[in-house]
Amino acid sequence: MAGLAGRKWPWPQAIIAALALAVTGCTSAASPSSQPPGASTPGGQTVTESAAQQRFTVVLSAQARQLASSADVNLSRLAASALDRINALLPGAATTITVDTGAPSALIPQTGENGYTDPRSGLITIQVGRTAQSSLATTFDLWFPRDMAHEVNHSVRILGGPGFGITLLPEIITEGIATAFDQAAFPGQPDPWDRAITRAHECALWGKVKPQLADTGLYNLWMFGGPGVPRWTAFAIGYHIVNDYRNHHPDVSWAQLTATSATAILAGYTDPRSGLITIQVGRTA
Repeated sequence: MAGLAGRKWPWPQAIIAALALAVTGCTSAASPSSQPPGASTPGGQTVTESAAQQRFTVVLSAQARQLASSADVNLSRLAASALDRINALLPGAATTITVDTGAPSALIPQTGENGYTDPRSGLITIQVGRTAQSSLATTFDLWFPRDMAHEVNHSVRILGGPGFGITLLPEIITEGIATAFDQAAFPGQPDPWDRAITRAHECALWGKVKPQLADTGLYNLWMFGGPGVPRWTAFAIGYHIVNDYRNHHPDVSWAQLTATSATAILAGYTDPRSGLITIQVGRTA
């Protein structure tokens, strides 16, 4: 997940594209990552290691290792094992992953972790900690490896693909790809944001978001909620769009999917069972 709202990036050349899209369960009438974790003051000694044949540099704070140890988890081994699996599924550029602890207010309550990938450098920061809704055992067994997969997918897309995106459409698709990948890499219960809204509500919200897909500065609203927009709406929409695309393109590898533009993913999927939705994305002078 990556909180990117409020970025003052230059608007690229306007792109006008007619796209065919069908969001499963929607009629033709209508069809996470969080904010960058706050820095914590490290206490004790950090450990820097290499993983996945030196593709990843992993920096583990003393607090993170101690927290994992309290749950009988060797954080170095866990990170190395998870990154080996991620590397096998999704090759890509080298990057650094920094793991530290975070206060409960900085974490996703349901998972006990929070990740951020810098949209320029592809550097990854992950925080872990105790929350009331996730035991440490579950956090380290499932959510921490998944978060690494999610953020590595972002990093690969940033460093070797079309980038994270600066408008809402690519941001939605980027998060959808990362969510699909993290669950494929580490199967188990759905991510909390997958089912944040009902499919009927998703169809109505899709009709509301379509006119805003070419706009900037809307990541926080549509990902984390605001007036008239439930929390995690765009995460759920992006995940379902990407899964529908994958169902119709089963031979596409994770590397290919991660490098595919948002417009291509939308244009590449039509489903006559749920109707055809034509949208335009772009901005005029």
